[in-house]
Amino acid sequence: MRVDYPPFTYPDEIKPLVLETEDLNFSDGTTVTAEQIWHFMTVTGPKRFPFAFSTNPAFGHQLSGDVSLISGIRRNYLGMTGIDRLRKFVRNKTPLILVQGGITSDLYQAAGCISVGPMFLRGWIMNTQEGRAYKNANLTGASLLEEARQNLSFECCNLIANVGLLKTRDLPISAIAPCLCSRCSDMAYAVEAYRSESSSIPTILIDYPSNFEEGEWRVEYIKEELHSLVHQLEKVTGKEVTDDDIRKEIKIQNKARSLVRECEQVWWSGKVPPTNSVDGGFAHLGMMGAFDFPVANQVLKETRDELQTRVNNGVKGFGLVDDPARLFVCGSCVMPNANFVDRKGGVLVGSDDVWSSICMNVKETGDPYENLAVSYASLPYERSTEERAKWTVEQVKASRADGVVFMFNWGCNYQSAIAGMITDYIKEETGLPAISIEVGELTRMESLEQSHNRVESFIEMIKSS
Repeated sequence: MRVDYPPFTYPDEIKPLVLETEDLNFSDGTTVTAEQIWHFMTVTGPKRFPFAFSTNPAFGHQLSGDVSLISGIRRNYLGMTGIDRLRKFVRNKTPLILVQGGITSDLYQAAGCISVGPMFLRGWIMNTQEGRAYKNANLTGASLLEEARQNLSFECCNLIANVGLLKTRDLPISAIAPCLCSRCSDMAYAVEAYRSESSSIPTILIDYPSNFEEGEWRVEYIKEELHSLVHQLEKVTGKEVTDDDIRKEIKIQNKARSLVRECEQVWWSGKVPPTNSVDGGFAHLGMMGAFDFPVANQVLKETRDELQTRVNNGVKGFGLVDDPARLFVCGSCVMPNANFVDRKGGVLVGSDDVWSSICMNVKETGDPYENLAVSYASLPYERSTEERAKWTVEQVKASRADGVVFMFNWGCNYQSAIAGMITDYIKEETGLPAISIEVGELTRMESLEQSHNRVESFIEMIKSS
């Protein structure tokens, strides 16, 4: 029997709280008032993106039901309107650079570019037609994924397969500039497959040394790669990038990374989780900056302050059970369904992927290339398997996790090869249960039973022990 699920709506009772918040002042001089944010999230957004407001339990990206978390509403606004800022960048001829592999946005932004990931390619196409309901959006996404696989390879993970859309679709990408030989094995394959055919889109390949021996050579090697990246970005933009430009951007993005760390530390300090799993996902805002880091920093400050108030008052996240099973997640590009975890008695307390880059603090004085190279050379996620596992153990303990889920995509050769070694090390060092789960669900909106069943069983095991 078909069930019609009503769309999610924000109640009128919280409107006064939303209207008390400050305007958002974007880098291009645009100001968005609190009234405009409320109107978008209650009127414009549901019309343009009805699927995003779906309450279907199978939907893996539902909005949080915590309507009293005002900073969460503002983060949702930034997420939904990201496509509008990207369209504006394209109209103003700001280059969009396709990236992947762990290098942060500092150099791209300093060069006057905007970095986007592989998911952008599919998202751009899907958003050419707005007003899609949940089922239609899911079918359209699945169709694009199949098209992308046929253009590239059925062996690629769902994320990287999106690169195949560049072969058949007119997409506003000015250059492809991934960091190779790091966390993502499929990106290197995808770029090589793309380069095998003639194309007007240039490729800028950043080599990350996979030899994990420490030493000055490692920093110098990455430094040379970063110089090469900026030189080629200058060709794309036609503008010179100065050291001061880079130092300025490092300072802005250091602030974002610092604010995310503060948010996470406040969240971890609570006797009870102050938000549910959906609202705990603020690391990406510090990593990509919603394509405008000053505004991202403004909202991250609000998030930190609101979290601190909740911790001080002992507020428990909306929809969480008493004493939920705290799960720390390892692995690239994929997470358990946050709403599902909460419904089954768990809560997500952290993830090693984006958190690795967020933990990076770049020196703001001196040679900016060397400062970035030093930070990139020591990224925890890119260390040897044993060193990465040691760092992960530290994060698991800091987050007071009850168990660890290592989740990776089908087709991801790198993460699948090390999942067992890292989970074994975590179990030996912490005594906590740990499980590795391979999924083929990334970019899908439904039919997620494969991971749901295993995650639910893992939560039940933790709560019964």
